[in-house]
Amino acid sequence: LFQTNDLTSVHLGVKFSCRFNLREIQERWYALLYDPIISKLACQAMRQLHPEAIAAIQSKVLFSKAEEQLLSKVGSSSQPTLDTFQELLHKHPDVFYPSRTAKALQLHWQLMKQYYLLDDQT
Repeated sequence: LFQTNDLTSVHLGVKFSCRFNLREIQERWYALLYDPIISKLACQAMRQLHPEAIAAIQSKVLFSKAEEQLLSKVGSSSQPTLDTFQELLHKHPDVFYPSRTAKALQLHWQLMKQYYLLDDQT
């Protein structure tokens, strides 16, 4: 639910430390999953990350289609407040990534509105 198996979306939507083409991302992903040495080293490195670094990474997680579907139902002329988005988080904890905040939802909703991606926009 909180991941994607579409590496093309990852390639287009994630900023890496250096420029990788899609094939390189696929090869690295395969190595992380199936190469026992690389997998073990990656797990060790993740365990050693500082909590602030983890929070920064989690704040950049791409929005899922399910998350965007819920956000798209907030009307374009409704002028929602942070409370509106906090209520969405509260009503749908199974849909939204655990580190999402009301402010993050509001910012993403504003982007969706700007690009006419809300249900009541044409």
